Amino acid sequence: MNDRLFFALAFGVTLAMVGSSMVIGSRRPQCGPVGGADGPADYSTATISGRDLCRMVAGGEAQLDLRDDSVLKITAIVGALGDNPQGNPHFTLAADLEVAYSGQNLTVTVTARSRDEGGAFEANYSTGNAGNSGWRRFDLTPEWQAYTFEYRVPERLLQDAVAYDYLAIRPVVPFGSRSVEIKAVELRRNGLWAKG
Repeated sequence: MNDRLFFALAFGVTLAMVGSSMVIGSRRPQCGPVGGADGPADYSTATISGRDLCRMVAGGEAQLDLRDDSVLKITAIVGALGDNPQGNPHFTLAADLEVAYSGQNLTVTVTARSRDEGGAFEANYSTGNAGNSGWRRFDLTPEWQAYTFEYRVPERLLQDAVAYDYLAIRPVVPFGSRSVEIKAVELRRNGLWAKG
């Protein structure tokens, strides 16, 4: 094969590979921190569902499986996850949501189910060094259900410091391995909480 033909073929193959990766990449959701910019201008509600569930970070030894771009399955084995919310499966909230939720009463709703008999999950809203909601436990059913808790998000101490808030969700694993399936997560602002 002469050099001209070889380099022309190599260039053609390279273009085809780059083009196909761009097409495949354009179909993938933008995974990363959850932001409120695409939601209502007042940031009253942020919903994570469908392809956006890919935004969860595995944390610890958990396994994540996004099925049909609509159901996120979180699986862990006994003893694999610690107490720190960031060391567990979690969504990182972008700076705009962290600012919007500072000093607010926040309602967190997780739509979930379990295929495991006696399945349960825990959720924890964390503001890093400023505190967290503690692990809130919910017993699951095989049917989709909405599980809700409220948290008074502490005010940010420094207006220019962004530490990123986290919402951690993990299966309760008394032995062996357990899973929880997540269909949607909603964060709803309910106004400023009264300081005591």
